[in-house]
Amino acid sequence: MAMIKYPSLDRLLESIGSVFDAYSVVLFCRNAEGRFDLSASFSLGDSIRQGLCIDPGYGLVGWILKNNAPLAVEKFDEKNTFLGYYGSEQEEQVKVFVGCPLPGGLGALCMDSKKTYAFTSKDQRVLSLFAGVVAAIISDVGAAGVSSREQALYGILQQVYALRESHPRWTDFLNRYLSLLAGASGYEYAFLVVSDEWGDNYLLEGSNKPLMPDTGLARQSFSTGSGLLGWVFKKNKPVFFGDGKSELGRTPLFGRDFPAPALNTLLAFPLKVHRRCRGVLVFGDRECLVIDDEIRAFARMAADYLALFLENLYLKNKVKQLSPPIMAELDDASESDNNDTHL
Repeated sequence: MAMIKYPSLDRLLESIGSVFDAYSVVLFCRNAEGRFDLSASFSLGDSIRQGLCIDPGYGLVGWILKNNAPLAVEKFDEKNTFLGYYGSEQEEQVKVFVGCPLPGGLGALCMDSKKTYAFTSKDQRVLSLFAGVVAAIISDVGAAGVSSREQALYGILQQVYALRESHPRWTDFLNRYLSLLAGASGYEYAFLVVSDEWGDNYLLEGSNKPLMPDTGLARQSFSTGSGLLGWVFKKNKPVFFGDGKSELGRTPLFGRDFPAPALNTLLAFPLKVHRRCRGVLVFGDRECLVIDDEIRAFARMAADYLALFLENLYLKNKVKQLSPPIMAELDDASESDNNDTHL
């Protein structure tokens, strides 16, 4: 019986590997016999066993498939723990594994790393979102193809995941990121606000188009106790309004005394970095539009990607601060060789 293969998903798995800085990412899908084929993969090495078909319960991946539950392993017992998709020599080098089932029992999406404590609980949650996207693509392909709109959103997500490499400068990255989001969603605005070091105030970090009529207000700080966006910071909860009918633009975004567009459609996602809301990603339009499931899922994926990106930068900076002086000097020398400035 021919194995189930999705070569078109290899590029997506490569993007996932880049997002999480993983060594390998693998996708197993259920076949007609109830077993699971290695349907797509990405690895920095060449030790993944191609043409592999496993049964539920075989290795860590098999545990996920059998129990239909996520799994994270940070310490490997070499005698009793094995992944199931490498040769034995390669498995000894892997330090961390995380995986989650695809919805509907379709399979499992997993990744590993040779770095100790490489993945966080947030990484596992975001990986489960990727699993949902993969499952939707597989289901749509099996049902005779995805819609043109879904294909477009999927293509934009791939571009978003590749931005770290193509736009290493933070300003260039953010401008391109917000431009992609606004174009994909069809909304007039996509912008990011970030908090200060103490979390008492926030400011506009970037927008796909001018948000303030007076450019002097572009770097104005706003209290986290004011405006709808201040509420998102305080409560660390998303806000959505958009039913195509209600006009809610009277709700001030930044506060009553600050001019800003009256948005009657809005999606605002808190970006949690190191257990605190450090930013809010906003999609908005002055028209009364209906927020459909496709756009909501796309926006959430984009927001989770940005939160993960900022979390990684935060941890990188923390590690640099705690590094011995000689290591910090080497890091500075390495970064000075690159003309691009990183956040």
